[in-house]
Amino acid sequence: MEELHGRLSIYPDWGYVIYRTTYSAESDAFFPDSIRFIEACIKEQFVDVGADRPQNYVSEDWPKYRSTIMEDPAQFQGASLDKIRTHFETWVDAQGKRDKWTKFRMCIVIDEESLQTLKGATVAEIETENFHEPLRYVKVLEAFPDIDQYDTFPGWMKCWTYALWTLWANMQDGDDMKIQHAFIEEDNPWPDVYMG
Repeated sequence: MEELHGRLSIYPDWGYVIYRTTYSAESDAFFPDSIRFIEACIKEQFVDVGADRPQNYVSEDWPKYRSTIMEDPAQFQGASLDKIRTHFETWVDAQGKRDKWTKFRMCIVIDEESLQTLKGATVAEIETENFHEPLRYVKVLEAFPDIDQYDTFPGWMKCWTYALWTLWANMQDGDDMKIQHAFIEEDNPWPDVYMG
């Protein structure tokens, strides 16, 4: 949180860039609620972590959270993760922000698979004890990933919505996403999802 607070003296806001790659009547109905749910999940963990800090970063820094939504059916309908990465990297480079900060190092992709896990999610669900049933996740991909043919990390991973703040915080120090990917535990109930 301290690093985020310091960065906000340079940047006006913070938050994930979110790509939508599914466009249908159903997705039109659920997408706005999905964004509200994702943002509420990030806020819940952000507030929990902030409660342990001596400075009141929560009241100062949470209001500066802004999701950047990339929606364009002509460009993104059914787009592959590689196509989204190319667009995101081009967008980052156009701003001269390559590897400058977490916002420009990774983005969320809400495709049909992710949307189906988010369907029916409500902010009220966060207050329940069984907040990981059913499992809700999005795909998060890294810009300019450092991978080769020997890596098991494909340049992206599924991430539990409640772990998005943890992922943001862990990526702030400039580490590659494959380090976080390595923490996906094979023996957890969802062996292909990053749980933070």
